[in-house]
Amino acid sequence: MTIPEPFFLIINPAMRLLLRSRLHFLTSGSLLLITYEGRKTGRRHTTPLRYTREGEVIRCFTTSKTQWWRNLQGGKEVSLRVRGKDGKYLAQIIKDDTQTLRAELEKYLAEFPQDAGYHEIRLDTNKQPLAEDLDRAIEASVLMEARPI
Repeated sequence: MTIPEPFFLIINPAMRLLLRSRLHFLTSGSLLLITYEGRKTGRRHTTPLRYTREGEVIRCFTTSKTQWWRNLQGGKEVSLRVRGKDGKYLAQIIKDDTQTLRAELEKYLAEFPQDAGYHEIRLDTNKQPLAEDLDRAIEASVLMEARPI
């Protein structure tokens, strides 16, 4: 099940408040805040994202339909608030490396199978992504990898 897009107009501000509060631990195990500069306006934007972590590398998935990731193309410095702590990171966008996207999306969905619907991926009875859906979803998938600076 996916949350209809208009609800994020309410959810995102609430998550920003929660993730900046002392109660961040309620959601900061799977949600972070990313702050980046808009490529056209230069304004700062902050949005909550689901993430995975492998060592110091933080990964977030989205689809090419969203806009935020476009600001990070070519590698950009961002601020991430992870588990209540702020840090500077270098964010890279991976969009056309199907092998990396597939491997990382499979790991991501193993951790967050409830997010499969956002990528239009059906899961089998064992909560594994259907191969044909995964192949199609990779074409529209965007991965942000961030490493501490």
